Amino acid sequence: MAHDFNNLLMVILGGLSMIERPGDPARRTRILEGMRQAAERGASLSRQLLAFARRQPLKAEPVDLRAQLDAMRELLDRALRGDVHVTTDFSDDLWAVLVDPAELELVLLNLCVNARDAMPAGGTITVAASNAPDLAQDALQGDFVILSVRDDGVGMPPDVLARVFEPFFTTKEIGKGSGLGLPQVYGFAEQSGGAVRVESTVGQGTTVTLLLPRTERLPAPPQTLIDLKESEPPAQTGLVLLVEDDDEVASLVTEMLREIGSGVMRAASADAALGALADARTIDLLFSDIMMPGEMNGLDLAREAQRRRPGLPILLTSGYADAAMREAARDGFRMLRKPYDIQALKQTVGDIFEASAVT
Repeated sequence: MAHDFNNLLMVILGGLSMIERPGDPARRTRILEGMRQAAERGASLSRQLLAFARRQPLKAEPVDLRAQLDAMRELLDRALRGDVHVTTDFSDDLWAVLVDPAELELVLLNLCVNARDAMPAGGTITVAASNAPDLAQDALQGDFVILSVRDDGVGMPPDVLARVFEPFFTTKEIGKGSGLGLPQVYGFAEQSGGAVRVESTVGQGTTVTLLLPRTERLPAPPQTLIDLKESEPPAQTGLVLLVEDDDEVASLVTEMLREIGSGVMRAASADAALGALADARTIDLLFSDIMMPGEMNGLDLAREAQRRRPGLPILLTSGYADAAMREAARDGFRMLRKPYDIQALKQTVGDIFEASAVT
C-alpha cells in the first residue's frame, strides 16, 4: 500500500512542481490529467478499503449492465493487453440492477484486470448476465441479476481460492496488486444487498459471480472514469533510460526529465532495461525504481548494468524499501526518494551529468 500511495503522490507532487513552470499549455493539460487520475486512483484505493469494511457509503441507483459495460469499452481496451479479448453474453430481457454505478465500474475493472493477469499468454474474458427471478439462496430472497466474469486462465489452487477475499492477500508481484481487488468486490456485493462467489480450477480458469438486486426503475445513461492519454514530445540532449513499471509515474517523470533537458527512453521492467542496454546506442543515465516486478528488482538491475557497462551513471529511487535503499547506498548508487519534485530531480540529474561530463 505504501508503494502504491507513494507512486500516486509522486505523480501529484511532481506534477505540481511542473505546472508551476512556464511551458506548453498542452503539456500542462497532460500533467493535470495525470494528477487528476492519480487522485482518482488514490480515492479508489481508499474506497476499496472502506468497501471491504462496509464503511463506504454507496449511492445506489438503477443501472443498465449492458450500457455500463459498453461505456467502459475504451477504458477496458486501455487496461487490457491486445491479446486479451472481452466478449459478452447478456440476456435480451436483462433487468436493471440497483447499485452504485461508480463502484460497479471499479468492480468490473478489477475483475477484468485480474482475469488479464491470469492469462499471461492471452485469452478471452466473458462477461455474462442473466435474470434470476424469485431467488432463494442463503439470506437472499427476491429478484436478482446474475453477473459473472469468466476467464480461461491459469486458475487458482484451493489454498489460494480460500483466501481471495482476504484484504492485502495477493499472489501478484510487488507494485502489481494491493490485495484489495476481490475484497472490494466482496464488500460491494454485500453492501448492495447481494452476494459474490468464486469458482476456479487450476489450468481451466476462474469465474467470479455476483448476485445483484433487481430494480424496476429506469436507469440513467452510464458515466465512465477519465483515462490518461499520453503524447510524446521530442527528446533533447543527454539520454536517460527510465525504468518504471507504473505507467502514470513513468509519464510524469518523462515530462519532468524532458523539461530539464534530457531525452528519455522508458523500460517497464528490468528485463526490458537490460535489452535496451544491449543495444549499441549511448545511454547517459540509468534511472530506475527499486521496487520492480519480476525476479530482478532495481538494485539487481543496477548491479548488472554496472557489470555490463562499467562507468554508466546510475540513479535509483523508491518510496518504500528503506532496507533496499540502505543497501543501494552501501553499493555507492545515488538515491532519490519518492515523492520528489522537479527541482530535486534537476539538481540530482545535473550533479550526475556534471560528474560524468555529459552535456
